[in-house]
Amino acid sequence: MVGGSSVPTRVIVRQVEDRRGLLAFLRFPWRIYAHDPNWVPPLIAERLDRLNPDKDPFGAQGQYRLFLAYKDGELAGTVAAFVNPQHNAYLGEEMGAFGFFEAIDDQEVADRLLDAACGAVANWGMKGIRGPTTDSFFDAPGILVEPTDCPPVMLEAHTPLYYRDLLERYGFEKWRDTFAWRVDLQQLGTNLERLPPQLLRVLDAAREKQRVRIRKLRFDEWDREVEQTCRLFNATLNHLPEFAPIELSAFRRFADQLRPLIDPDMALFAEVDGRTVGYLVAIPDVNQILKHLNGRLYPIGWLKFWWYRRRVRVVSFKLLGVLPRYRRRGIDTLMYMEALRAAVAKGYRWLDGSLSSENNPTVQRLAQRLGAERYKHYRLYQRFFES
Repeated sequence: MVGGSSVPTRVIVRQVEDRRGLLAFLRFPWRIYAHDPNWVPPLIAERLDRLNPDKDPFGAQGQYRLFLAYKDGELAGTVAAFVNPQHNAYLGEEMGAFGFFEAIDDQEVADRLLDAACGAVANWGMKGIRGPTTDSFFDAPGILVEPTDCPPVMLEAHTPLYYRDLLERYGFEKWRDTFAWRVDLQQLGTNLERLPPQLLRVLDAAREKQRVRIRKLRFDEWDREVEQTCRLFNATLNHLPEFAPIELSAFRRFADQLRPLIDPDMALFAEVDGRTVGYLVAIPDVNQILKHLNGRLYPIGWLKFWWYRRRVRVVSFKLLGVLPRYRRRGIDTLMYMEALRAAVAKGYRWLDGSLSSENNPTVQRLAQRLGAERYKHYRLYQRFFES
């Protein structure tokens, strides 16, 4: 038995089997967040494309199922269950995952949904399950476990705080925490003259001792730059215990989606003696645009997109890494400073750094040097099945 109870219920769970069910699955969050001013509606067309069964939506020819929960005939929750064989092979695990978890504040509804997800993963021969997460390493993992005062930036989750109780009452336990950081750029001064003294000392030492060149991303060599960034991404994160390398094809899809938003002044590479040893990518927060579109680009969503695009005032630091042998030399700080100068010059009001794992002290140390505030706290859970 993987969870839940045998008590008679008015809750019925059905598997999504057609487009009508998929649309119901994707539109359900509008019920949960109808009165939440911090929710950012996803683009329905993008979600439909992502969950297209012809596009291997959960990676590496993995198995997946989507479920809908109805209480007294009314849709009350959703969940996806999936397995990524490539990740399991690399990590030497037999774990499944769940995601797209949305539910009314009702333990019975949550239990039946999680029963369905756990049952599917157990039937595929897995020993446990983790989540909530999605098909992508980058996109919206975890649930909020502390209150927040603002909408999520791009690729961050936003969930009701009661999800924590629903999951923990079912029997899930913490797997890992991740954090988002923010800095008010106006407090740093127009020339960054009010940066913390400790950070300035690190910066001065790095300039004096390192033969570092910081260069911008070259759009005319896009494919080569993406390939190089993918290599750096995998090489700089492989020390994390839960990390599995991402394939170039998946990384390229992610990069191509972000390309229209990338500003080369804030997409940087660090070179030492001609060798690329680090990278940083900061991106204007597209969620400030999506918040006004209500999930649709048509018929006038594109006009709204370009109108609000010029009014984005938040930039999000999404990717940052330095090869292991070049760490603790201030190279990450040099890249951060170059991007900060560009962000301030372009009129951004604050920056977000997300998401950083509790197992990644390098990013947390840099955030603390910068005087950043930890303003969002997310948690992923896991549960092992009984033999």
